[in-house]
Amino acid sequence: MARYAKQNLRRSSTMAMVAQRSEKYSSDITQDMNTDELPESQKVKLRFLRDQDLVDDPDNITVYGSEYQIDNLAEVMQEYGFQGVILAYPIEGGKYRIESGHRRRLAARKAGIEIIPVLETVPPKTDYERKRRLFGANLLERDKNPIITAKVADNLYYTFRDEFEYKRENDLLDKDEAGNIIESGDIIKKVSGFMGLDVRTITKYRTLLKLIPKLQEMAASKEYSWTALTDAVTLSQEKQEELVSDILNEPESVTKAWIIKKCRELKQEEIKIDQENNKDQAVTQANAPKSKAAGYIKPKVATKKIKKYSSELTEVLKDEYVIPEKDLEQTINELEDLSKIISEKIEVLMNRFAN
Repeated sequence: MARYAKQNLRRSSTMAMVAQRSEKYSSDITQDMNTDELPESQKVKLRFLRDQDLVDDPDNITVYGSEYQIDNLAEVMQEYGFQGVILAYPIEGGKYRIESGHRRRLAARKAGIEIIPVLETVPPKTDYERKRRLFGANLLERDKNPIITAKVADNLYYTFRDEFEYKRENDLLDKDEAGNIIESGDIIKKVSGFMGLDVRTITKYRTLLKLIPKLQEMAASKEYSWTALTDAVTLSQEKQEELVSDILNEPESVTKAWIIKKCRELKQEEIKIDQENNKDQAVTQANAPKSKAAGYIKPKVATKKIKKYSSELTEVLKDEYVIPEKDLEQTINELEDLSKIISEKIEVLMNRFAN
């Protein structure tokens, strides 16, 4: 997966190549490697810095959180000293910003180590490069839970989007010999290549961030199937909270199938409530004065519009129409949303038909 991500990065600009080299350092140089084992070409970039000279990356806590499991690592450092190196680049005030090694830096602090070996990297030229390097350098080293992976995917999405917009505005997009733009604007595919996960999985991970905090905590715990929990995204906040309660109060083991089934049951309850509310509204409208002057509004009949637009949409979805690469992600999202709305409407109409 890492190899696939690096192959994608090679197609990008010089800034991307710098990021790629930083990512390679983080995978080749581990916390178990002694500085004496560094390649000679890298030893010239080695710095021995004080803890107070190192600065955390601002997005590290946002994505990875502030609580790390560093006790065991600190104990190892107390016995054997600091192993490996931290990747960091110089910033203003003589400080160095960490792009890989936040956990090791904190473990060293806990172990009482004052001087830390740092491999100096090239400062990023843009904010999006800084973010991509941060996520790339930590892509392989972290024991990630589903929510952290979701945050990485989501942050990478906006990072690649900002990069593409910057390049487009400054005429920096990759072109062929004829001057035609060849760099894809399909952002989700870039995230997919970078993380080594397929587009569908990336999309599913990002869905987790739309759940209420308690469900996100459950996904992060790895005690419950995170893929099943994404089914709760179609539920209202109230029903998501009800799902949490049902999970916690379930005496048996909460399996993936159990969560999926429970989500469907809660959705059916939600649809039934909506139907009852619609019936009450229909009764109220039926009993309302028929005079337009009294505020009567004639109900809209959907049959003709559904027939008209379904015909047009069917035509658009045929092979005669081409969806440009840059519009793929937006189109997929809109079709998925439309698919959910249609499925829910069909269930409502089928229930009416059955009654």
